[in-house]
Amino acid sequence: MKGIPMEPTKQHQNFIRSLDWLEQASTIIPGACSTQAKTPERLFPGFTALCCAEANGANFTDIDGNVWLDCEMAMGTVSWGHARVEVTDAIIQQLAKGTSFSTAADLELVAAKLILKRFDERYKMLKFAKGGADVVSAAIRVSRAYSRKSKVIATGYHGWHDWSAYGYYGQNSEALGLPPFIRDTTYFMNGDAFETLKLIKRDADDIACIVLCPNEWKKEELSVVVDNCKQRNITVIFDEVTSGIRMGKQATAGEYDIWPDILCLSKGMANGLPLAVIMGGEPWMKLLTDVRFSSAHASETIALVAFIACERLMEKAPVWPSWRARTTRLIQDLKEMIDQLGIQDLELQGTYASFCIRKHGCDLFYSDPFRELLVKRLAKDGIFSKGFFVFSDSHSEEDYGRIQQSIQSALQVWSVSSKEQIK
Repeated sequence: MKGIPMEPTKQHQNFIRSLDWLEQASTIIPGACSTQAKTPERLFPGFTALCCAEANGANFTDIDGNVWLDCEMAMGTVSWGHARVEVTDAIIQQLAKGTSFSTAADLELVAAKLILKRFDERYKMLKFAKGGADVVSAAIRVSRAYSRKSKVIATGYHGWHDWSAYGYYGQNSEALGLPPFIRDTTYFMNGDAFETLKLIKRDADDIACIVLCPNEWKKEELSVVVDNCKQRNITVIFDEVTSGIRMGKQATAGEYDIWPDILCLSKGMANGLPLAVIMGGEPWMKLLTDVRFSSAHASETIALVAFIACERLMEKAPVWPSWRARTTRLIQDLKEMIDQLGIQDLELQGTYASFCIRKHGCDLFYSDPFRELLVKRLAKDGIFSKGFFVFSDSHSEEDYGRIQQSIQSALQVWSVSSKEQIK
């Protein structure tokens, strides 16, 4: 699908400062941003926001003063909305008391007890870190230490560290700065349940662990894979770095009632502040000290106090995530519209945690022509997305109406263009 007309954004015509920022940032910061998912290469300069000045609730303002309804929510990390008052108040109070101490902070124990309580004391021990890739890699390390086996099954994107990057980025280790022997320690299965089971049964004696993003699996297939691993003493790790806060109070593991040996969470724990956690059974967790898993800033207080504020909010929430029903309804409405328009080359993928609409046969999402059409159409209506829709507690019914209307407009344009190209 090429050549779909799209006029420049009307509501947001001023991108002068943004384009100047892009020119300068690109020469100083590789990719113009230290977070890959936020780099302008996934956006469309002159059409969409590139650089944010401030944010509140479900909206943010870019450096040109354009206000956007946010459907990205900082990669899903801002679950309660930007600058949520309960969280910011807690942060401000803690700043006056200090951020990093020469000993452990009492807040770390408070935070640890709260999250173990939320998971009904299923896990007895945990450790905090600053990013998801770190806790998942820690889970790999302790699994190897526990089993005395070296091989790992990776099934998706689990971070940029060597063991994961080899498989996810095309199994071309030399081009990625990875030592060739990495390929001898990591199997990359890409979520294929049948092939994964074959591998487990064949090489169980050499496999230390399997890493799964459970929200990307069918429940029945996930259950079979997990059971087979546990029967063969292969440690089961759930990478719920992205899904853990967005699927339910007890993550996907709780929604499915399928529990791993080790559970890793991160995005959304502290409403945008950097925090991650690795939880698990005592045989694994006690090894975290022996394998020297540590970070200088893992116990700083600002992210911990933000996390505690979020936990208090979650305790009061009758349903979590609060956007579950609205997003489920939106997904159903959009699927029905795709059918009504007779669009056969698009598919809606995902759940209330996050979803996208993508073109069949387009393996590279950020090269998807429908994504470009959709992102630009949304921008015309003052809505920001990179193609995924990620909501928060701050999105209103009115916001959902705006978003649905804009997506439907993009679908209509795609439908008309598709029919014209067939003629």
